[in-house]
Amino acid sequence: MDSGTKAILCMDIDGTLIDANEEIHPKDVALLQEFPEQIQPVLTTGRSLNTAKAVLQQNGLFVGVSLPIPGVFMNGGAAYQPGEVLAIKQSFSPRTLKKLAILAKTYDNTAFSFFCLKDVYLVNPTSFARHISQIHFLKAIEIMPDKVPGEVIKLMILDQDRTTLAEIKRQTSDWDVEVAYSLPFAIEINPPGITKAYTLQALLREMGLSSLPIYSVGDGENDLSLFRLSQMSFAPDSAHPDILKKTDRIVNRKKDGLLIPILEQINKIISNPLS
Repeated sequence: MDSGTKAILCMDIDGTLIDANEEIHPKDVALLQEFPEQIQPVLTTGRSLNTAKAVLQQNGLFVGVSLPIPGVFMNGGAAYQPGEVLAIKQSFSPRTLKKLAILAKTYDNTAFSFFCLKDVYLVNPTSFARHISQIHFLKAIEIMPDKVPGEVIKLMILDQDRTTLAEIKRQTSDWDVEVAYSLPFAIEINPPGITKAYTLQALLREMGLSSLPIYSVGDGENDLSLFRLSQMSFAPDSAHPDILKKTDRIVNRKKDGLLIPILEQINKIISNPLS
């Protein structure tokens, strides 16, 4: 462990680091290129590695190089050390994957995106799902439910009808899986026990950073496991009201971006640990 590192900052991407226009505040772009040495940034996102890199590069970050910061991707389904070194991979059991494929057949007007380590497979491709796929750089491969690959790390279910999503969430509530909203029109399903927090802890152990205090910023239900793990949690003021109720600090990023007020707060704590 780098003796100069004093804290971990976990950062969600969609709705947090990037706004509704897929843009990162210029001050956040500058900070991500020259992050304070005493704080280790970790991306913690529902995105895959490839789609996370794509949106960062769209904002001028880490173009033409391997991602230099560690990350937890697909809500804990995979984690990478700096330089895109795969550290952790968690996939569904064959039995659960079969149940999810049947679910996709049942809700044939709702889009199901099955995430593998590198590729994404889209079942029931709706025009809305195709649009979201393009926005998120998914380049999804359209398939029938019986052609779902044998190793799937995460499932994202997309539907503008929130009633349908709520029904699916209720139906899977007693399944041995993790289910959470990531966006108002999307619920995400991971293998049992696999959350951002679970995989983050495993990644930090591999990196020799597990003794450091954790801070986190996010805007979705899938970030709450990190909030519970954190010494202090943050959320942008654009987050869902239910998330705003559960965070320690709310950040208005219009003036100085997301990271400056967060880093100022963390620096106060690590500079005066007894205060």
